[in-house]
Amino acid sequence: MSAARILRTRHLKAIAASLLLVSVTGGLSACREEKKPAPASYPAVNWQGSAPDAAIESDPWVIAARKSLEAQAVAQNITDFTLPELVETTSLGLRIRLSRHPLNDVQQKRRPDIRPGPDPFLPMEVKPGPAAGTAEVRGCVVRWASETGDVPDELSASGVMFRMEHLAAGQLRISSVVTLPDLDCSTATPPVALFSPAPEPSNVTDAQDIVRAKTAEIDPEYIKPA
Repeated sequence: MSAARILRTRHLKAIAASLLLVSVTGGLSACREEKKPAPASYPAVNWQGSAPDAAIESDPWVIAARKSLEAQAVAQNITDFTLPELVETTSLGLRIRLSRHPLNDVQQKRRPDIRPGPDPFLPMEVKPGPAAGTAEVRGCVVRWASETGDVPDELSASGVMFRMEHLAAGQLRISSVVTLPDLDCSTATPPVALFSPAPEPSNVTDAQDIVRAKTAEIDPEYIKPA
């Protein structure tokens, strides 16, 4: 066989090998799970009218409760209950409880609810809790989660108590929520704030797309790996 023919044969074999490698690599890429887009940035919170400025609003426990309500709403809207802002402001037990809502929605073949902003809240009283480093924040809250995230025409408030905790690292968090049916909220007008940008209706249809709550290092329940 001539030298030219040998070189041509080797060249054709090299091309064939390259095409095979491209085909295999492309096939493997197609089999890989698509990378999910990065979550949207944390939304701004815009008060509708004047921001609340009553004396009780400067209480650190009330400030912490508002931050938790804000983070709870954002986490629900993006169905991610490992959100750092949520972990910093909300106990593990409550985060787990919150994550069950979209799971139940998906199981019932409906869109997970979203919130147009933090649940409107009017604080009325702050008291020390039963143990050191705890407190109780009582007030009137509007629960306005829905499939569309629309602002209701009428806001109906009900009584609530947020049990609060003070972690060793300094974080103030809502540890649990208690309904207070005897607290009169019939004339209460909790201040309203909305997210900007407004949340889009959820497109989550699979429970695997819901990022469930898990133990974080700041949680008292956390056990450091050996």
